[in-house]
Amino acid sequence: MEKSEKYWLAGAVLAVAGVSLMSYTASRYTSFKRVVARTIRLEDIAALEITRLSSVPGEQKDVVLTEPEAIKRIYDDFSGVRLMKSARNVNTDNKYSYYMTIVQADRKQRFDIILKGEHHMIIYDNDMNNPHLVAYKIINEFSPLALQQAFD
Repeated sequence: MEKSEKYWLAGAVLAVAGVSLMSYTASRYTSFKRVVARTIRLEDIAALEITRLSSVPGEQKDVVLTEPEAIKRIYDDFSGVRLMKSARNVNTDNKYSYYMTIVQADRKQRFDIILKGEHHMIIYDNDMNNPHLVAYKIINEFSPLALQQAFD
């Protein structure tokens, strides 16, 4: 093999490796907008059924939000969240975790979201054709203030 062919072959191998690495890295990162907001519009949400789970027995609370303003505040809080795929079994030292179900106007429960502290989120897509659950680590600053205020 000639020297120029070796360089060409090495360049091709590096290019393939680079493209593979970029596509793998890109598949690990996403956002709440890409996962949820691209599938269901704010106008299609009829209710948010939210359970606040506590590490203290007896402190579990449930609320159902149907007011468009309250739903929009929570939706807006979550819309800026950037995510990276992670392990499903994550422990948190926060007192509360939140389990939220997004209910569509046709009363279908489309998404279930488990917020474990301020750093981990599990999203279950109830799509009848392709249901799936993915765990994520939240990689930007996130404070679910509107979600917490729903329990005040």
